[in-house]
Amino acid sequence: MQSEINNFVSSLAAYVRAALPPGEDADYCHEAVQIVDARNGLFRSAGIRTTDEEHDIYELRSLCRLDEETLELVPDEGRLRSLALGYF
Repeated sequence: MQSEINNFVSSLAAYVRAALPPGEDADYCHEAVQIVDARNGLFRSAGIRTTDEEHDIYELRSLCRLDEETLELVPDEGRLRSLALGYF
């Protein structure tokens, strides 16, 4: 089960990293991601939406933290790991 959680976290982190616009634009990003199949790491864009946990939709910014060195938004692996616990 731990390997499934690790796979989910790394897959979602990669998706979020790729979906975030570069630089300061990420601060104003209102795009969301929908978790389609957590076990197989399938995600899709949910467009401009707010978080709706009932439908497995999360704003990209809610899955991120501010990197203190670069001052850029990066995927928050702690948040992603806690999210994974709801699926596994």
